Amino acid sequence: MARNWRIKVDDLSDVGRLVHLLFRQDDYDVDRVRGELLRDRRRYYEAELTMQAERIGCRGKVGRLSNGPILSELNDLSQRDATSIINTYNADLANAIAYIRAETPTANRYVYAKRLGEWEAKRASWKDAQIQQYTENSARTKAQQDFRQYNNAYGSAELLPKRAVCQVCQGWIDRGLVPLNIAMNHPPPYHVNCPHGWEITYERISPGECQELWMGQ
Repeated sequence: MARNWRIKVDDLSDVGRLVHLLFRQDDYDVDRVRGELLRDRRRYYEAELTMQAERIGCRGKVGRLSNGPILSELNDLSQRDATSIINTYNADLANAIAYIRAETPTANRYVYAKRLGEWEAKRASWKDAQIQQYTENSARTKAQQDFRQYNNAYGSAELLPKRAVCQVCQGWIDRGLVPLNIAMNHPPPYHVNCPHGWEITYERISPGECQELWMGQ
């Protein structure tokens, strides 16, 4: 498992362990990634609140998350994800070093540095997109759930897009429109790289009710 990356490092050669020490990420990187994830999550969360307000009939209302329990919850989620991201990186790094040694037993630290630079760039080309997708989807789902709860909203939802690669996603797609409370109790993502989200249709409210709409305050 990713959290056991130190066990993988123990199995490396002396040169491999030195190289891992030079390339590995640490608590500073965990905090850096946490901050980046929290910034993005807050932006996606507020954007989703704005979108949901328009759908319920309150165009012009803007999501604005205050410093409170929800922001703390987003921070805790970002801290958890950042720790997992860094642990996974360090485990993958150990695997990459072991692969280089198996392929080129005579490799020195300079060879490792060049090969690992190439490995890191290739990994980032797909891993960064995977992390971004999960961060956005999880933040938007949280915003939908909170918007419904704090505004006592009613309506229905359908899962989009309509194409799926797993039985869980396809099952929800096949159901079509489902009551909003059921949709919010079964939020995506349902698997790694899950692209799905709930498209919500609300019972619209009056302009007067818009004045009292909860928007993250």
